[in-house]
Amino acid sequence: MLLVQQNWHAMDSAEALTTLDSNPQGLSQSEIIDRLDKYGPNQLAQPEPTSAILRFLSQYNDPLNYLLIGAALVALAIHPEQPGDAIFIFLVLTANAVFGFWQEGQAEQAMDALKQMSISNCVTIRDGYESEIPTDSLVPGDIVKLEEGLNVPADIRLLEVYQCRVDESALTGESEPITKRVNPLDPNTLLADRRNMMYMGTTVSTGRAIGLVVETGMQTQLGHIASDISEAVTPKTPLELKLESLGRFLGFIALIVAVLLVSIKMILAIGGDRSLWEVAVDQFIVAIAIFVAIVPEGLPIILVITLALGMRNMARHKAIIRRMKAVETLGSTTVICSDKTGTLTKNEMTVRQLHTVESLYDVSGDGFSPKGTLINDGQELSDQDMSSLQSDQSFRLLAACLSLCHNSQISKVEGRWSAIGDPTDSACAVLGWKLNGHIGKFAQRHPRIHEFFFNTDRKRMSVIHEYEGERWVFVKGAAGGFVPITSHRFKEGKIVPIEKPDFENAQKVNESMGSKSMRVIALAARKLEPEEDIEDIEVVESGLIFLGLVGIMDPPRPEVRDAIKICQDAGIKVKMITGDHHLTAAAIGKELAINTGAESPVSGEELRQMSDEDLSSSVESSIFSRVTPDQKMRIVASLQEKGEIVAMTGDGVNDAPALSGANIGIAMGIAGTDVAKDAADMVLQDDNFANIVHAIEEGRKIYQNIR
Repeated sequence: MLLVQQNWHAMDSAEALTTLDSNPQGLSQSEIIDRLDKYGPNQLAQPEPTSAILRFLSQYNDPLNYLLIGAALVALAIHPEQPGDAIFIFLVLTANAVFGFWQEGQAEQAMDALKQMSISNCVTIRDGYESEIPTDSLVPGDIVKLEEGLNVPADIRLLEVYQCRVDESALTGESEPITKRVNPLDPNTLLADRRNMMYMGTTVSTGRAIGLVVETGMQTQLGHIASDISEAVTPKTPLELKLESLGRFLGFIALIVAVLLVSIKMILAIGGDRSLWEVAVDQFIVAIAIFVAIVPEGLPIILVITLALGMRNMARHKAIIRRMKAVETLGSTTVICSDKTGTLTKNEMTVRQLHTVESLYDVSGDGFSPKGTLINDGQELSDQDMSSLQSDQSFRLLAACLSLCHNSQISKVEGRWSAIGDPTDSACAVLGWKLNGHIGKFAQRHPRIHEFFFNTDRKRMSVIHEYEGERWVFVKGAAGGFVPITSHRFKEGKIVPIEKPDFENAQKVNESMGSKSMRVIALAARKLEPEEDIEDIEVVESGLIFLGLVGIMDPPRPEVRDAIKICQDAGIKVKMITGDHHLTAAAIGKELAINTGAESPVSGEELRQMSDEDLSSSVESSIFSRVTPDQKMRIVASLQEKGEIVAMTGDGVNDAPALSGANIGIAMGIAGTDVAKDAADMVLQDDNFANIVHAIEEGRKIYQNIR
């Protein structure tokens, strides 16, 4: 029995609890048992694994193979004393099947190595008591507690939130964490804008929350996507279509030859010594011999060897091919549709620009790696230039603010830099590392005394540290809220009152960064006097010295722009299909030269109102923003209807249906979710988008060789 789908986001907390016959103290044990029996475990339906035997037999599933098998059987039946041709054909087909089976098995082993399986638990309130249970034991009506770093185990209507932000990029494509609230929303609110809901497959970035489980298993949004994947039909590859055509053509020729031979000989044999039946049998044997001669018995094994060599060459470029015939599809690709977050970008927020009141710098480096420096007029600052900046008190305070005013952990794990904590915090911390050295060691030298946590009303956080022998408060937050709390700035090494032109200049920088789809964060600080109460937030956050602004975004991967240019020069159209915001999509598209004209991105809302005929013309656009998983599938299908061979690249759950429905689906191996990797035909082990170019080049070589 399943729950009737409800607009949980449109209900207030009390109504949601009543609808599920639950309460803040949680369900009783008897209710839990009943609901587990009624709704089943909280897990996605797993497709039945294909047995090794069926996987082996599937290698024979080809019209050309059917013709060869038929020819071998007929030849063997008519001339059992001369089995040479039949044995040769069967040996070739068996060798072909064994080789294909082995190659695809190797790909699956590599896929298994990429997956990290773990048993997940969550904290629930049942019978008024907290307990930790396996997530598959959750039922609708359960009360769960979530905190920073935990995966959301089901679809949840929030009851209480405490400065909670959730990373929904895998589900919606939104690159920034979403601040959660509990207020009911309009029934027509889009999935990506439902601030009072959490969904299975997302992650709590900061804060904590208590929520009501409203959907489990296949009834969750993730479950609906899983259903779409199972219903998606992977198109046949160009090679499969050509082989089918060849098989039909050869079969037709063989039939015509047989009919003509038999007919002519039977006509000539009328009135002769032999019976018409004997003549017909003899000529049929001749026709079979001609057919066996016509059919290229060695073609299947040649194709398999060619494709297998292609798979091996692609593996050298960290590309795992899961379906052998997909190798050739890459060479026929005419359109690449790509997700943005985590595919064209790293899904790692990074400071791109730094405004220090008197100067504006670009920042080199990408992601969470602390490798990078400041850039002025296109030139990276030298060590001497950086030392000169460090001698300036204003710059030292700015660097200290970046290094101390956060709660993130930046570390290198298995050769890859990663961050734990809020993405904005992490981006600022990485810049602090670039300017100040190891942030952990810096924090040890300047211990924290007190903290005022970020909240959605103040939109800032403040920390008090021992700094240069005194107590200093460092403040970081949304730029718009800093005007009332800042009163001074540095000028020529001295602290002076801030004036209206200073605010106007900062506002221009703010608007410039915002126009590039950057999130703008302001920085400020001041020394606290001994008599000031460090627990009085209004006292602490007043009379601050404005230090500067940072512009943060999830930037494109370093290799992507050149890779896209190579594809475009080769006649392959590249399109961005993202769930992220309109301005963000436009900014990334411009930076990557995906959208070379003045066209505006097509939004998901516009797609929703389009008929299939309207979509057929709009699908020529280069950028699509705020789209849902089913709209991604619709775009791919529309392109295929126009005769395009579509490659889809992505990493998130929301990309999986389109990955499955495209002519070839390409998933990221590191950043990609297991759902995306399972739906893909090819997996990039190192997440390097440029390897798609290498794969296409290899595919084109194979395509030419096969022709």
